[in-house]
Amino acid sequence: MDDARVPGPLKSFAPADRPAMPELAGKRVDGDGRVSLKALRGKVVVVNAWASWCAPCRAEAPGLSRVHEELKAKGLRVVGVNANVSVEAARAFEKDAALVYPSLHDPQGRQLLRLPKGLVSSVGYPFTIIVDPEGRIAAARIGAIDEVELKKLVTPLLPA
Repeated sequence: MDDARVPGPLKSFAPADRPAMPELAGKRVDGDGRVSLKALRGKVVVVNAWASWCAPCRAEAPGLSRVHEELKAKGLRVVGVNANVSVEAARAFEKDAALVYPSLHDPQGRQLLRLPKGLVSSVGYPFTIIVDPEGRIAAARIGAIDEVELKKLVTPLLPA
């Protein structure tokens, strides 16, 4: 069993070595339109893959919401990618966790298959990818991420 307090491997990339983040797009879990990473170009985007049955996902969700709210005015956006087959279970998770950011519903994992090979395991949750304003992958964390580490990773990418 994963322990939400024990983070997995962190991969970070120097600006010259950052791979392009593929477009992830589709219906929102809450049914309120669509999510598109391309539409967020120019922002620092935190992409967090989660599932409602994942205990570490539940543990990290409040911190992701807090960081989203705290740094939104500086150009940060958090976007979830949900793996639940049941959109109802995903919506219940969003409500229980009081998520303040949108999540893309990706029950077959098709969106996540677009990620660069070896970046993360698309079958293990959670994982988080930090995308710079140019749409390139600056870092990826396998496993849960806490607020302190997340801020440390995104702050240098935000405008001063």
